[in-house]
Amino acid sequence: MMFTSQIEHRFGIHASILVGDIFISLSFFSVYFIIKEPLALALIFGGLHGASVGVVFALIVKLLLQKMPNHGGLATGIMSAGPTIGTILYIGVAFAVINPSNKKPDLKVDNKVYFSDKNLISRVPTYFLVVGAITAVATLSGAALMYIGSCKNLYKDKTQAATDADEPVHNQIAGYSGAYNMLSTTDRKGAVPLNISGARFYGSHGQDKSLKADLCTTGPSLSGIPITEEMQRKNLSLEYDERKNCEIVDLSPREALKTARFWLVWLAFVTSNHTFYIHLDLYKEYGEQAISDDSMLITTGIISNVSTIFICPLVGIASDKIGIRNTSMILNAASCLFMSLMVITIHTCPWMYMVLVVIENIGVAPHTMIFSIIAASEFGKIHCASNMGFIRTGNIPLVLLEPFIVDALIRAIGWDWVFLTGSLSSAIATIAIIALDFF
Repeated sequence: MMFTSQIEHRFGIHASILVGDIFISLSFFSVYFIIKEPLALALIFGGLHGASVGVVFALIVKLLLQKMPNHGGLATGIMSAGPTIGTILYIGVAFAVINPSNKKPDLKVDNKVYFSDKNLISRVPTYFLVVGAITAVATLSGAALMYIGSCKNLYKDKTQAATDADEPVHNQIAGYSGAYNMLSTTDRKGAVPLNISGARFYGSHGQDKSLKADLCTTGPSLSGIPITEEMQRKNLSLEYDERKNCEIVDLSPREALKTARFWLVWLAFVTSNHTFYIHLDLYKEYGEQAISDDSMLITTGIISNVSTIFICPLVGIASDKIGIRNTSMILNAASCLFMSLMVITIHTCPWMYMVLVVIENIGVAPHTMIFSIIAASEFGKIHCASNMGFIRTGNIPLVLLEPFIVDALIRAIGWDWVFLTGSLSSAIATIAIIALDFF
């Protein structure tokens, strides 16, 4: 993802998304042939799938934020429901293809429980073929819809609408498509004129251009409070976030890396990602310590994912209303609390543990979506794909080392303390997000 912006500028955003979708499908098909070779599986499937998903997700988020600047959170939330629907589908496919008889895991190794049935294990490669076929159909459908949408000349429509309404179209801004596309007709109509000398604008390919402007957009600030004419009439002072919102500035990855805000966002992403991994990857194995019914735990996972379909758009709406920082802070704090309660209830009330799995999923599932919006809010939309890639570099040591570290921790300190590290990580992420207000 670190080089996503360069790929986009070289080949175009739509072509980059299409090629990325094709590689995602191929990555699933490849597993059928390499599943017995751990190194090949890690390099081919892990590398191909991870890189293509990173490019596709980042570019789709950027496209949505550019086309819907005033409702970017809602748009991203709706988009994030797509992978969740896919996850639900894949869980059902896995159960139908691999374990249709609902066999119980019967092989206990250390603190983990596995399946030993050879027939069940032999059906795993077939599962990836089925998933690859489903993914291919979905990507081809998406490519067709993307092509249909790209045939419409949105720029011409917006300009014509402004002309019909007798609204001035600023020629200077119109010359820079990257900046002009950020201003809808509604934005221009309600904008508050402020004298900003030397505001920086970027063209469609991210070149830094100096332009004096007398216009300040009125999109929601990072704190969720729009700058309106009423605020000026009441002589309300603009807080730091509001003043910064008036400066149409996009930071390149090199510029962003030099700021304290970037490293706070990076820290929040890494720590909350640990919570994300602990919960989504290990809740089932942790639950098996007290709950022997595999179908109940799978059903809990399905319910969790179903709830995410509705939660992601709601989280997006919240980010549009109260700001992405506040939204992230609330979700991380809630995640800290509920993961601690999971550790308590698994020993005292197992059915409540399954309820808390669903509730905790609400806090951790929008993780990637939230930090994609944060990247655009903190460092601008032009380079948000690459900036998000640099933020996600924290994933590299986690992906490579965390499974081994977690296994070692489980043996050394036990399941309970491992899950409490997830709670602690959410607390650290909350503090990091709060600290953004001071930089």
